[in-house]
Amino acid sequence: MGMTPEFLQRLFDPFSRGAGMTHVEGSGLGLSITKGLVNLMGGRISVESREHQGSTFTVELEFDAAEEKDPSFVQEESGEQLSESALAGCHLLAAEDNELNAEILRELLAIKSIRIDLWENGAEAVRAFADTSPGTYDAILMDIQMPVMNGYEATKAIRALHRADAGTIPILAMTANAFDEDRRAAEESGMNGFLSKPIQLEKMMQLLRRFVRAK
Repeated sequence: MGMTPEFLQRLFDPFSRGAGMTHVEGSGLGLSITKGLVNLMGGRISVESREHQGSTFTVELEFDAAEEKDPSFVQEESGEQLSESALAGCHLLAAEDNELNAEILRELLAIKSIRIDLWENGAEAVRAFADTSPGTYDAILMDIQMPVMNGYEATKAIRALHRADAGTIPILAMTANAFDEDRRAAEESGMNGFLSKPIQLEKMMQLLRRFVRAK
């Protein structure tokens, strides 16, 4: 149906909806999530729109040109795919206080058929983990900067629980701070790995393949 020039200025903001959209389902998160996914892939999204005429969205992504591979390389690649596909159906627990980041994380993992339970802070994540039976979760994704209880505190609390998997479940840090001291702090708190924000799907999958036992 097209959009006004004024609305185009805030089109990708979370929860943005045009004045005439009251009869359409949704919360206004779709395009902000789309823009986040495009940004994660190093791309760009743009739009041209005229009210009462329509809209054209353009997504630009840059990839290396595919090369013809020899049979041995194809076999190695197939093994990688099998390893990743084995993660399908895994169940993760995550703590992320930013609603948009949480939805992007959910969408990224859904692409790989991985289930995820999301909580807004470390205290909720610790309580959720403690209230489930051992083996419910295959790994934990833990944001660092959160209200109530940060990621380091939550990790220490989980490691201190008296249950079979408290000391062995993989816990991966998620943070925009990628300094050496942040990595050391994550390791000292009991975390197993470190993911820099914005989260890149393939790097996250590499860490999961490394630490999560395939089902």
